[in-house]
Amino acid sequence: MNEKERQIIDLIRQNPYITQQELAERVNISRSAVAGYVSSLMKNGVITGRAYVLNDFNRVLCIGGANMDIKARLYSEFKVHDSNPVKVSESVGGVARNIAENLGSLKMPVSLLTFTGDDSEAAKIRENTEGVDFTISQVKKGERTGSYTAVLNDTNDLMFALADMEIYDMVTIDDIKRLTKHIMSANLVVLDTNFPKDVLAYLLQKKSDKQRFALVTVSTKKISRLPDDLSNLDYLIMNRAELATLLDKMSLSPDWKGLQGKIAKVQEAGVKNIVVTMGQDGACYLNEEGEYGELQALPADIKDVTGAGDAFAAGVIYALNEGATLKRACECGLQLAKQTLETDESVVKTRDTDMLQRFINN
Repeated sequence: MNEKERQIIDLIRQNPYITQQELAERVNISRSAVAGYVSSLMKNGVITGRAYVLNDFNRVLCIGGANMDIKARLYSEFKVHDSNPVKVSESVGGVARNIAENLGSLKMPVSLLTFTGDDSEAAKIRENTEGVDFTISQVKKGERTGSYTAVLNDTNDLMFALADMEIYDMVTIDDIKRLTKHIMSANLVVLDTNFPKDVLAYLLQKKSDKQRFALVTVSTKKISRLPDDLSNLDYLIMNRAELATLLDKMSLSPDWKGLQGKIAKVQEAGVKNIVVTMGQDGACYLNEEGEYGELQALPADIKDVTGAGDAFAAGVIYALNEGATLKRACECGLQLAKQTLETDESVVKTRDTDMLQRFINN
């Protein structure tokens, strides 16, 4: 590969929708010369389609929510119908975004497909998300970027939360169709349940034989967005409350033969591997070979629980992408969750990847 081809690839990586004329101007060659280079790169399999899609199959793609998180912490006991003094803080969040940034902190090539408004909140999300490629994320003009407002009592327990996620309900299959080649170029695709049910079903339907798909549930309310056909889903990660809601959706009793039996009934719907987080009780898993295991949570000096679940999911995804077993991947997730619990950050910006690699390989 020559220098001009490398320059063209770098420009395409930054903007897959760049035109040949723009490439010519940036590389300082003629448009016809650019066409020749692009044709050669496509023949060699480096570019796999238009908009130019680089064959970057080590990449993880996270699809779902990216929003502003606002926390209001009460200074004293809450009083109804009265003014309550609070301390307000703001940060970037969203399940897919949080997982993507966790993976970015582990130096893993990761992209994010989300939908935001054309407002200042969208700019804040991009500016404050490190190590993540936003190239294929989309802007819906005139709409508000998603937001999540949590009200915590004076002991830092959640009282209630307000979610303005209407922008995700507007996402359609047509919005996704034109990005299909980009989605299919990722090795591992991570979905959350912020997008509508038909969009998630379409994404699972388009999965190629070479890809793995993981789905991380967002809340009990959004369990209803899980597609009816889960046969293309390789990994499902959820918590105990979401598992109970899913069993109810499937018209199964939450008391079905203990925890292992409950998970096994979900697996019968077609999911190959299932992971359930249990807060202070750790996590459990059931893999496609039928191996079930329960893992204890690691002792932690807890400062803030925000983001711990997303860190756990990111640890599982990271380890799976590195070839780990599901058990080892869950252990890796517990390591990342512990690190997050012991900080005030929703996403720990600096991770010891060497330590994690040694842990995975042991």
